[in-house]
Amino acid sequence: MMALIAVIAIPADIRALIQENCKNSKGRYRMRYAWRELKSLAGLYAQILFVASMLAFTVGFGLIVLDRYVKLEIIGSAFAQADWSWGQWEENLRSGPNNVEKEFTQQHVAQGGTKDSAVMIMKFLWKAVPVLMLVCFAMLMLSVRLTSKVFNNALQLLVKTEVERNRRRTQRRYLRSTSHSSA
Repeated sequence: MMALIAVIAIPADIRALIQENCKNSKGRYRMRYAWRELKSLAGLYAQILFVASMLAFTVGFGLIVLDRYVKLEIIGSAFAQADWSWGQWEENLRSGPNNVEKEFTQQHVAQGGTKDSAVMIMKFLWKAVPVLMLVCFAMLMLSVRLTSKVFNNALQLLVKTEVERNRRRTQRRYLRSTSHSSA
């Protein structure tokens, strides 16, 4: 499935150029040429994978740190009870089947905190949620932009390499054909 996505991500004209560069002057596929093209494609996806792994590592590390202070299940439960009305959402967190306030207090006390410190942290988090959501949204947009830019740059490099290789192949074929016809 991933290989199919990897192939589809390459524009059709570039795929055609890559396929053409796998052929010799008689139009037959050559394994040596195909390996060279696969190496170029591997370079393209290695650059993209590097950026994706950096982003995944950062997000994963952030989630691990966040889970240390506020369990991810509690955060998931809080967002599951979200409401467009800020006051209603706050009420949903304090009551209902998944009492997030109670869960957080129990978890915080189990980690050695007090009920008062749990209330203070919850008040801080409640006031910080809009800012945190804005920061997360900005980071998401920045990540999308970075990934898009890396993909674009990697694809441009692949195109430049493939076009240059195609130009050299065509030039060699032309020189061979003119040297045979003049002899």
